Amino acid sequence: MKAWKSALWNLTKWLLVAAYLITSLNFVGKRSDQVTCSSISINIADSLDNAFITTEEVLKKIEREHANLIGIPISMINTHAIEQQITTMQGVKRAEAYKTNNGVLSIDIEQRKPVMRIINRYGKSYYIDIEGRILPLSNSFTSHVLVINGNITEPFEIKPDINIMSWGKQPAEDEPFICQLYTFAKFVTSHPFWNAQITQVYVNNEQNIELIPRVGPHTIIFGDLANYEKKLAKLKLFYQSALPEEGWNKYTQINLRYSNQVVCTKR
Repeated sequence: MKAWKSALWNLTKWLLVAAYLITSLNFVGKRSDQVTCSSISINIADSLDNAFITTEEVLKKIEREHANLIGIPISMINTHAIEQQITTMQGVKRAEAYKTNNGVLSIDIEQRKPVMRIINRYGKSYYIDIEGRILPLSNSFTSHVLVINGNITEPFEIKPDINIMSWGKQPAEDEPFICQLYTFAKFVTSHPFWNAQITQVYVNNEQNIELIPRVGPHTIIFGDLANYEKKLAKLKLFYQSALPEEGWNKYTQINLRYSNQVVCTKR
């Protein structure tokens, strides 16, 4: 008898707990339906380094697609649709929209990160981001990245969001030169020393590249991009061993085209 009463009591307790939870959830649901959108908060990551989009542009995009969000029940706002619309903006890599209990629609945005700026032989200029996608120039912002200019032609039409590496999925000997430049630029910008030292790459042709350094009034004759890591290692060793003794202003050219040696032209 005692066991039966204990089991009945336990069942009653669980039923009361379940009833309480259902009532609470129903109350919270009704309360959330009454919460209206009071404001829109936009956070753009890395906005000090890149400014391809602004808060004002994002707000205008939202207003065009969703008029009068302020004041409507926040439960009615489709955050997924807002995310999809914002990611169509040039310069946006990712967007996350979410609602808060106090009625704020929050939107976190990650910008695309350029790794190089191309100025081709026809004067056409654009960025290529870290994923290999073309990013147009901004009318209000210039990204401080590696500049690559000169005798460059593209095997594709220059349009936003084209991934140049989709053209590089071929045998290595047929890899387009623009893809080789992109791979080289990624290496340079990921290396703290070279990212600080090399500011520009000038392309005479595919067999003759010149590097323009930040420190020192010399030009680096690089040759082609074959074995570029070894060439840069050789140049760094020269910087560390020879230039401290001879001075950074002694040479007008540092030539790396020859195997196992650095040939310099004095001022």
